[in-house]
Amino acid sequence: MGHERETTEWLRRHLGRSATVGRRLVGGVTSDVWLVETDDRAAVLKRVTDDDWLAERPDGIDYEARILRWLAIGPIPVPGVLAVDATGSETGSPSLLLTFIDGEPAGDAASPEAWMAPLVDTAVGIASLDPPDWVRPFRRYLEPSQAVPPTWAIDPGVWSDAIELVRESAPPARNGFIHRDFHPWNVLWNESVVGVVDWSQASVGPISMDVAHCRANLAMGFDAGTADDFKSRWESRTGLSHRAYWDLVTCIDFLPDWRPSARENQRLEEWVRHLQP
Repeated sequence: MGHERETTEWLRRHLGRSATVGRRLVGGVTSDVWLVETDDRAAVLKRVTDDDWLAERPDGIDYEARILRWLAIGPIPVPGVLAVDATGSETGSPSLLLTFIDGEPAGDAASPEAWMAPLVDTAVGIASLDPPDWVRPFRRYLEPSQAVPPTWAIDPGVWSDAIELVRESAPPARNGFIHRDFHPWNVLWNESVVGVVDWSQASVGPISMDVAHCRANLAMGFDAGTADDFKSRWESRTGLSHRAYWDLVTCIDFLPDWRPSARENQRLEEWVRHLQP
């Protein structure tokens, strides 16, 4: 971890002189996440490390902190905000210091049968929130007009067909508050849902996007049947219909930040094929 001395000093100002950076926790494409240990408690340090993402969203850490503070008064369990270095002036990278939640990513902690119903309940709960007017509107990460089949595609035609489908007009969908990166590896589990993390992309838009993002991760992490089970349960729970259009939008959205490996490439392409008539 870069700027270790500055970061440690910043942590100790907020947590006391015993604060030290521990093991690296699960992180995302744009950030690193670290356990912070003290004599009497643990915390979590999130540091944004992706320069391209920072150039596009220089206020990303500040925005996520604002989202978390708003969520803290509601029914969705989220980590508390302890400190914010929005620009990285104190730690070298924009950083967020959060309370520690004693749980593991649901996708790693138990089988889908254990957490599928609570996962659906959590998605429904997020969509039921009434967001303040400063929450950003939904946007795609890749406009369909700019999309092309990935160079690693085994069957480029499958991707070409998917791109043509998402270039069509979007079907009607209910708008609401969305996490925008909702899946069982951003949901912490300890015999129940104990936390939802990584809110940097939270926005207002089609609530089917959270269903779609979760389904894509379920399909790649488990199988298409697990993803379809989530959809069926969500539709039964809400009385709404989820359209495959949003699943394909999600798959195309993955491409700008996709870190290809042979297994993940194959699983994603199989999912894209599964979604098409």
